[in-house]
Amino acid sequence: MDTFILIIDILVALLYIAVIALVSPYMMHFLQKRNCDKFIQLLPVLSLILITSILIANGYGGFQETIFFQLTSIISFILLFSLLFLTLFVKKQWQVTYDQLLTWISFSKFKETIFSKAK
Repeated sequence: MDTFILIIDILVALLYIAVIALVSPYMMHFLQKRNCDKFIQLLPVLSLILITSILIANGYGGFQETIFFQLTSIISFILLFSLLFLTLFVKKQWQVTYDQLLTWISFSKFKETIFSKAK
């Protein structure tokens, strides 16, 4: 019976990853149409990951049952907290640094697309 539960747990984790991978681009694209920058586009994605991982872990019987959702909750909480700090505090206090970071991210993505097309 333990093998069956392990297989179900693996399938739930894979299905969870697939749903997040399918939903995230649509959420980010919707916010991109509203002229939001990349960091603000990531806020609802990380919030969705945090909330759903906590709900699924509680549905399984708490955080003691599934290590995957426990780690997902902790990592997404840390990332969400740091992203909130970045978007709220850094954007208000150091606007130039925030703009340079956004430029650097868009430029690195631009380099990746240029190099991938050249190959």
